[in-house]
Amino acid sequence: MLFRSLFASGGYKIFGGLYLGWGIGANNAANIFGTAVATNAIRYRLAVILIAVFVIIGSLTEGPKLFSSGSTKFASASDPTLALVATLAAAITINIVTYLSLPTSTTQAAIGAYMGVAISSAGWQAVEWAKFLRMAVGWVLSPVIGLFLCLLLLKVLGYLFKKLVSNYLIRNRIYKIAFLVFGCYGAYTLGANNVVVTTSAYYHAGMFGLCGSESAALWAALLGGVSMALGALTYGGKVMTTIGKKITPLDSFSALIVVLVHSITLHFFTQINIPVSSTHAVVGAVAGVGLMHGVQTVNRKTITSIFIGWVTTPLVAGFCAWAAAGLIR
Repeated sequence: MLFRSLFASGGYKIFGGLYLGWGIGANNAANIFGTAVATNAIRYRLAVILIAVFVIIGSLTEGPKLFSSGSTKFASASDPTLALVATLAAAITINIVTYLSLPTSTTQAAIGAYMGVAISSAGWQAVEWAKFLRMAVGWVLSPVIGLFLCLLLLKVLGYLFKKLVSNYLIRNRIYKIAFLVFGCYGAYTLGANNVVVTTSAYYHAGMFGLCGSESAALWAALLGGVSMALGALTYGGKVMTTIGKKITPLDSFSALIVVLVHSITLHFFTQINIPVSSTHAVVGAVAGVGLMHGVQTVNRKTITSIFIGWVTTPLVAGFCAWAAAGLIR
């Protein structure tokens, strides 16, 4: 019934949100199991299957509350056509960056596109700048939290692990089990935190039913989660090498801590209804490993490329959305 009414009312426009979700899954799969695959703790095929399953579970379990909280509504287009423009602009930008094998902030790309559409259609006053500032603070804090939390856990858990587990075979067995558990947790938190940016514009446009209703948020989260899962399954390997190998060398223990830190950081911001960048969290954690081993072990060229991508991605997505929205007015 939902799909009949959805497509009868121009629901094909939701393709932009599904394409955006696909791009998020493709780019951010590396943040979850990239370090595990790079250290040969888990096979790539198993990794993407687990991501697909748990990203949907996270989307359905905790994703709807971010829709209902209006966390992205500060610049959300209420018109389905403008929503299509915004999500397509963000999705294409993410797709290009993913093709270049760079981890980027898919959340920032989506928010930048929403802002571009809002400004183009109603002026600068259309953006709720106080809400945006709160979100921007989260974007800045997430890699910082990831870095310091990683340093803390590397020291504390590293000390305990060496004291309690001396047998090499037992240690490797624990690594593999922990990678599976923490990776599934990471996929869950990715779905819970990031699904809101995929279909929120359509949710606020009332395309899933009455905005604010539990069923509308659930349907929006389900479709967004499925699209993210498909992105991980079909194109998730492109960025994994960058995360797992090109920033700093990772041993099994430090790779495991990176996955755990990424998941904790993302889950924390989910609880306060702020969608943040999964990439920011994991790159902050990997940088923490590099600092622990010595600054000289960090690949500055790769870090610089990633940072440039973080800055330019939302700007490019926002400009493209702004220009396209201006053309259809």
